[in-house]
Amino acid sequence: MNLLQSKRLLSPGMLAAAVASFVTLASCGGGGTQTAGIGGTGIVAGETTGFGSIYVNGDRYDTDTSQFVVDGDPNAGQDDLALGMFVKIRVETLNGNFTGKAIEVIYDDEVQGPVAAAPVDLPGAGGSKKTFDVFGQTITIDETDTLFNGTSFATLAANDVVEISGFRTSDSEITASYVESKGTLMVGSEVELRGTISGYVAPTQEFMLDGVLIRFDNLTEIEVPNGMLQDGLFVEVEGTHQTAPVISVAADKIEFEDQDFGDEIDNISLQGIISNYTSIADFEINGQPIDAGGASLSPGNAASLLANGVEVEVEGDIVGGVLIADELELREGESELRTTVNDIDQAGNRFQLVYPAGTLWVNTNGQTLFKDEAGAMPVQNFSLDQLGIGDFVKVKGIAGGGEVTAEIVKRLDPDSSKLEGLVDSFVANSSITILGITYPVDPAATYEDSSGPISAAAFFAALQAGIDIVELEDDEPDGAADGVEFD
Repeated sequence: MNLLQSKRLLSPGMLAAAVASFVTLASCGGGGTQTAGIGGTGIVAGETTGFGSIYVNGDRYDTDTSQFVVDGDPNAGQDDLALGMFVKIRVETLNGNFTGKAIEVIYDDEVQGPVAAAPVDLPGAGGSKKTFDVFGQTITIDETDTLFNGTSFATLAANDVVEISGFRTSDSEITASYVESKGTLMVGSEVELRGTISGYVAPTQEFMLDGVLIRFDNLTEIEVPNGMLQDGLFVEVEGTHQTAPVISVAADKIEFEDQDFGDEIDNISLQGIISNYTSIADFEINGQPIDAGGASLSPGNAASLLANGVEVEVEGDIVGGVLIADELELREGESELRTTVNDIDQAGNRFQLVYPAGTLWVNTNGQTLFKDEAGAMPVQNFSLDQLGIGDFVKVKGIAGGGEVTAEIVKRLDPDSSKLEGLVDSFVANSSITILGITYPVDPAATYEDSSGPISAAAFFAALQAGIDIVELEDDEPDGAADGVEFD
């Protein structure tokens, strides 16, 4: 499903015909409010999944005449962006339809600073997720979902300085879609952080931001309402890390930031992770209140799957500060695959994976993010066109009709096979069928649930076909699962 179907992208011919129908095309400033029901702007906010123009939330936006603002630099360009970065795009609209033209592309990281301590495994994630702190912010990284630049899921360490982009799930928690190494911490390392000012007493030139001491002086660039710093202001601080006389950030710039999109916005497409979930009519994405009570849903049973931590995409209008969603699409992939490419169907935008126990087709679309992490010289702008038979890949996606639609495809160096998804059926102590592939279970296989190792008898006694999602690891691979785990 494409969330912009109701506000579909206009082809050049449609756009020309529409423009010819009007003597005047009225445009609006930021915010997306329509003028005379004809022309204006909307907002698309989500993870960058491709370039050649820019792909966000499943659609391509022309950036030939766009302004790029990257980390506050209005002279930036598309080359300053990377796959996985969370961006906000101001998009041209005509009669409530996105024209496919990006007017402005804005990127700002969530935080840049030192990893406080070595990342630790997230309980119950089977080693596929880790957490660590940066300036009091708890960052979650995922072996598949997070894209890394200059570092990796396995090598990230204490005192690495990293730039983080992704989805904010609370004032102090971020699920990272992008992590970039900025070197090792030293005095003078460049850092950035956001938060609410506390402990400020004029005329002292210091305050606290999420437990971090911020110091400034008469050379610091300060851009806040009325030029007055005060407790309660939400600001971004850019500066350098200092250790003397105490650990602090010496601010080069302190800038006020809006925490939301605004109270009245027409045409907004927003991707993110659900937080503060009460009901389908009352939850948040990246701090934006959402009411999807009247939205069309994809899949049709999405309402029963919504909860804190689930990734979704919504489209609608912001009214009175609440995004009233017309459409909601589940973006939480329950299937994870790791094996070798067996066949490629370029015309059908899909490829086939092979396991010792069977094959499986994987579909791709404009929302699929491709990343090459194989070898010493990974391919930039990797895509289905560069994928080859025999390539070893890791895929995360959503299952349906015996196939998987990929959210992320990573090409990797060869490793053990993995199959994760909803259990179709099973034979206790013998085999488990997932996505139509029946995998024998090695007699010496290990079993786990969320609390840790369990016996085979306890695992199969608890297992429910059609309800449970299970991960199978084939370490050899020899066609039999060596590790079996509830997800």
